[in-house]
Amino acid sequence: MPEYSKPQCHIWKALRLAGVSIDTPGALEVVRVLKWAIDQQPMILTRFPISQNDSHTLEGLDYWKNKLDRYLDRADLLTLDSPEGRQAIAEHFATSLGLLASVWRTYGAPASDALEYTQNTTLVKIE
Repeated sequence: MPEYSKPQCHIWKALRLAGVSIDTPGALEVVRVLKWAIDQQPMILTRFPISQNDSHTLEGLDYWKNKLDRYLDRADLLTLDSPEGRQAIAEHFATSLGLLASVWRTYGAPASDALEYTQNTTLVKIE
């Protein structure tokens, strides 16, 4: 059994509470990605302060769309075979995480029934 750092242990605990075990396909990669995101937070928050993120969020989603599209375009151009292309995907993820945290702070948490959402859920009923 590999040794885990403190952030990894907390991630595993949260995953176990959600019913995900170490044997679940993809679980190890999820832990690695989340630990990477946690480890990056000090640098990210220095470069992109919370107040700046929240200001962009309150202005609408255009800033975030442009930023996320740039990372995907860069990954596409550099290809995922290259470390730089994979880094662009990592930056896309970190930016998405920053957006979600900002939305959570400025507008509140996602719907409590979000886990039951499906593509077939009626969001707006038009008569």
